[in-house]
Amino acid sequence: MEEQGFINSTPFVAQQLFLMDESGRDILVVVIKATYRISGDSRLELAGQQEPVSLSGEYYGEPGDSSIKYEPEVAPVKVATDIVLIGHAYPDQRGAGQVDVTLRVGPVQKTVRVFGDRYWMKLMGFKKITSPKPVEKTPLVYELAFGGRDRAGPDPLKTGYEPRNPVGTGKIKPGEFEEGMKLPNIEDPQYLIKSVTDTPPPAGFGFIGPEWEPRSRYAGTYDDNWMHDKMPFLPDDFDRRYYNAAHPGLIAPGYLKGNEQVDVVNASPRGRLRFALPGIAPPVGKVVMKDGTMYGMSTNLDTVITNTDQNIVMLLWRGQINMHRKIHNLRSVKVQMA
Repeated sequence: MEEQGFINSTPFVAQQLFLMDESGRDILVVVIKATYRISGDSRLELAGQQEPVSLSGEYYGEPGDSSIKYEPEVAPVKVATDIVLIGHAYPDQRGAGQVDVTLRVGPVQKTVRVFGDRYWMKLMGFKKITSPKPVEKTPLVYELAFGGRDRAGPDPLKTGYEPRNPVGTGKIKPGEFEEGMKLPNIEDPQYLIKSVTDTPPPAGFGFIGPEWEPRSRYAGTYDDNWMHDKMPFLPDDFDRRYYNAAHPGLIAPGYLKGNEQVDVVNASPRGRLRFALPGIAPPVGKVVMKDGTMYGMSTNLDTVITNTDQNIVMLLWRGQINMHRKIHNLRSVKVQMA
């Protein structure tokens, strides 16, 4: 008997999504998610427990008041590969006041500098930064990077905030200074804070929120013209780069092949981690209609997540096919290894 429904013949988790594109046309999207474990000899082994596709995502705390740990994995498409690191920084020597954490995946590399707690102080009339306390195990989250929100105003709806990282820590108002004000623990070593007036780019390895800059700039214009002519569909100036949710410095120049070398420094109690992505060909899909018509579906590796807290690496491939006015004639969708 001919197979019907959704068939996953891969060793991974797969999910089909029925979505609409920018113009409101029906599309079928398939997401395949593979989970590998980083073994003791820094090799990747297929994990016995495969992580599910995250439809709703996960925050570190309250949504809106905390950063995103896992984005909702429901984007219709990504135009390049997102690279994300989840974990903690570990000092490379006892008592050190700072440590550099580096992630390299193929052609993409990013380093952040993690400090022990530091504060602003006044000394002989000058604004100074205290020496950092020894670095301890530090979560690599945007809450510890430059940014934040001014909650001291009388109207919480009119408070100032850092649009690149509204959940961070640091100066909010131009020229603001308060004795004992805490500095960010996580900074970009190329843009270290030296003055209370500095507004460096927030540093991190995680997903950024859909309303954060610079990602929000790609969302398009939602004005009266959009409301009159286009709503509820996306505006004409919507840019698909909006769907990429990694830190701007961790979006690959196109799609990774899936065989790249990975190097993680000072983000694991095991020390430096070096391994290669598994190098498998992207899974493929076969779509069969009720009249027997068949369509092939290719996928791209568009997300690579390394979680050094759990010693796992997650790879996500995504493919889509136009199903406008054909959804109800769909018989089966099968995903398999190429």
